[in-house]
Amino acid sequence: MKEKIKINFEDGREILVPYRTTAIDAVKMVEDNIDDILAVVVNNEVKFQQYELVKDSEIRFVKIDTENGYRVYSKSLKMVLYMAISELYGNIDVDFQATINRNQYFITPDFDLTEQKIQEIKEKMKEIVDANYPIEKKAMSVAEAEEYYKESGDIDKLQNMANRIKSYTNVYFCNGYYNNFYGVLVPKTGYLKTFDLIPFRRGALLVTKDKDGELPEIRDSKLIDSIEEFYSFKKILNVDNIGGLNEKILKNDMIDMIQVSEAIHQRKIVEIVQDIERKKEIKLVLIAGPSSSGKTTFAQQLGVQLRLTGYNPITISMDNYFKERVDTPIGPDGKYDFETVDALDIELFNTHMEKLINGETVELPEFDFVVGTKKYNGKMLTLKERDVLVVEGIHALNPILTKFTPTKNKYKIYIAPITTLNIDGYTKVSSSDTRFIRRMVRDFATRGHSVERTFELWGNVKKGEEKYIFPYIEGVNSIFNSSIIYEPAVMKTFAQPLLLQLDKNSKYYAEARRLYEYLNNFLPMETSNIPIDSLIREFIGNGCFNR
Repeated sequence: MKEKIKINFEDGREILVPYRTTAIDAVKMVEDNIDDILAVVVNNEVKFQQYELVKDSEIRFVKIDTENGYRVYSKSLKMVLYMAISELYGNIDVDFQATINRNQYFITPDFDLTEQKIQEIKEKMKEIVDANYPIEKKAMSVAEAEEYYKESGDIDKLQNMANRIKSYTNVYFCNGYYNNFYGVLVPKTGYLKTFDLIPFRRGALLVTKDKDGELPEIRDSKLIDSIEEFYSFKKILNVDNIGGLNEKILKNDMIDMIQVSEAIHQRKIVEIVQDIERKKEIKLVLIAGPSSSGKTTFAQQLGVQLRLTGYNPITISMDNYFKERVDTPIGPDGKYDFETVDALDIELFNTHMEKLINGETVELPEFDFVVGTKKYNGKMLTLKERDVLVVEGIHALNPILTKFTPTKNKYKIYIAPITTLNIDGYTKVSSSDTRFIRRMVRDFATRGHSVERTFELWGNVKKGEEKYIFPYIEGVNSIFNSSIIYEPAVMKTFAQPLLLQLDKNSKYYAEARRLYEYLNNFLPMETSNIPIDSLIREFIGNGCFNR
């Protein structure tokens, strides 16, 4: 056994430390100020500060301006919130429902969360932060943890653990309180100086500082309506969290859940078509959403319902309106930037949409991606009375692309898996994780992309979404929530073997490990009862719609 361990830091510094030195003590040897270091990444895994080093390691710092830093900070704030609520009002159910601009919306279903109580909770949280209590992570047997949670009445955690294969679980303790938060927390409450707690809709917003260390803008969102609708559907399905879903899988009681989940999607599509019909003058349906939202399947499902109502949907691909390759903007990396709206021939698209809606005939282009130019092959189009154009694309909601089209002729739809099934009341799973898993599984099967490649692309994909899709959500006519309540149990079988392909030396290993552990919370579900027209078939295959 080595008496000394070699530690490398990402800036090239190197030191030797005794065996079992904690990660934070190693950091202190090279850093004078560690106040902004929330956790550490050791050999590509996010670790608690007190993690003991037992082999040669590479250490990176986790700060608030990183995705890992935000996760650590926001989860730690939830621990403080839990402590404050427990101290003031005892054990009450807390249900985190959504993240809006990094602000976390929660409700207390059976507790009247008044403005006065929210203020009391906020003041108690400040006391806990100022006290700078240590936060300890302890591994305990599931049997021991069950006794803890029976005493506190946290039934959702008992349900979740009852189906876990592991014989132990990690529990965080702080000043006599304990909770089963997933991931890494800060070592002391004093790290959490910047936060806010404000009344919002039926509950409150836990406001977390952004990557620049500031409190983000507070605003309402149309997305909340879809989120609250999803939670009403959860009651219909009688599934509140992962534990409830696992129980149904164990009892082979999934057919009804599948049928109701699919019916929810179909009902929403019918409602959208009815809204289009009421507006009478709609000639252009615009569909946009972030990557792996299910846009392709949704557009085809929408087309079926439009035909049933007497419309004739005509699909136009925005990809055919790219600028000539020589005119494509160059990004900061020196490569063509196909994500920017300026990569599209905006003037041509506007002109064609205007002419079509005015009853004129246009010749539609087809973009040749091999040579990088538009070609015209005599594909003429004139809109008839019941014809409606359906356009799907990342920039479809951007008004610059339809500035000559009258508002009365446009119908805008935003699609995304907005909600997920929570692990427990305090642990909401990011919808971005849902989309990444979808994309990874689909791209491996249909595009030959490795898991590493999907991770490489994901950062730029998300940047494009934040710049070109999310700013236009509030101006849409309808929002379609493409979440499927049983989806993680299906994706587990497809995704976990792929996540295991990443080498420990990969810089994406920590993310792969986190997603693998998330999927571990679900029991696997077989797919034979999933309909061939289900949106999830776009990602797992064997569907009746084109991918």
